[in-house]
Amino acid sequence: MLTEHQCQLIEKELTEHPEPRKVGAYLCLNMGLMLSEVCALRLGDVDLISGWAEIRYMAVKGREGLVLEAADMPRRLPMPPHVRRFLGACLEFYPDRDCFIMTGSDELPAFYMVQNVLSAVNKRQAVAPTLSAMDLRNAFIRRCIQSGMDLYTLCFYVGIRQPNVILKRFGNYFTPRPESVSALEKFSIYRRSARQDGGESAGMNLLILGAGSQGPVVKEIAEALGIFSRIAFLDDDPNNTLAIGPLSDYRELRGEFTAAIPSFGDSLLRREYFDKLVRAGYAIPRLIHPSATISKSNVSLGVGVVVEAKVIIANDVTVEDNVILSAGCVLDRECVIEADSHVGCACTVTRGSRVPARMRVPAGSVYESKKEN
Repeated sequence: MLTEHQCQLIEKELTEHPEPRKVGAYLCLNMGLMLSEVCALRLGDVDLISGWAEIRYMAVKGREGLVLEAADMPRRLPMPPHVRRFLGACLEFYPDRDCFIMTGSDELPAFYMVQNVLSAVNKRQAVAPTLSAMDLRNAFIRRCIQSGMDLYTLCFYVGIRQPNVILKRFGNYFTPRPESVSALEKFSIYRRSARQDGGESAGMNLLILGAGSQGPVVKEIAEALGIFSRIAFLDDDPNNTLAIGPLSDYRELRGEFTAAIPSFGDSLLRREYFDKLVRAGYAIPRLIHPSATISKSNVSLGVGVVVEAKVIIANDVTVEDNVILSAGCVLDRECVIEADSHVGCACTVTRGSRVPARMRVPAGSVYESKKEN
């Protein structure tokens, strides 16, 4: 495992006289991206203003070289401030937003490009016997653990579904803290103030707006993913016992919840609160039930997409932002599901069909759009 001194030597080399390959290696070290993810990352996947990076694709080996596939674990990640500053200083390398981070052009980078630059760094600094992108990613994971990041947040950030994978390799970096038992005070009815310490840490907490019939389904998926420490509802129905407050409370709860998602059947209401949550600074997750089957070939899922149990998505399918795919529906090849729509339970959307924005496809139906001439 790379030491902190070795990491500093590497970062110094990567930030002096930067170029696109060094930018890619820098993201492995400072965001823990896999080599396949950083090779697939475009400038358009990065928002330096809001500070988020979208991990949507990965580069994989095909018959004729590298090709892009949908990421095994798509996610929207906050970028550390120093990463935003470094990328902002490197914008001159990228003429447009379609440029790959690693090449500065629309040419898909090869895996060896990162290895070449790391070999050059190692030759100058003699950092380690060998140096690879995986070494940089592992150093990021080690840093996260030592900074106190909880295991489930770390798993989500670096795209690992099974916590045991991290525990097996990095278990010696986790430090027992018996003194933390004092934190149990917040559960006592005798505490003087529930928020006297300034409030709960946001962690990876999820706020669901809407506690009607759709809300509990969203919660079930979120619980199945196992990455959220706390899940809570907001709803304007005063008789709904699931909700901790009205919808308007989303503003006040920003300090307690990192992520939020609207769960209304009404597409216009869902879009209204989707936009409000984005403006308030919440991360809008994609929630994909573990039993869903999604092709690894050119599937694009937008922000805020909810994929329920037993959904099947074939190759070359695009699902835009804020879409609900209800249990058991099937999206055949080359479909496009436009933003804010809702595909009902056990529906089939036939090959090449396009579901218009805000449309609700009835449960159990077969939907086929008219082909354009």
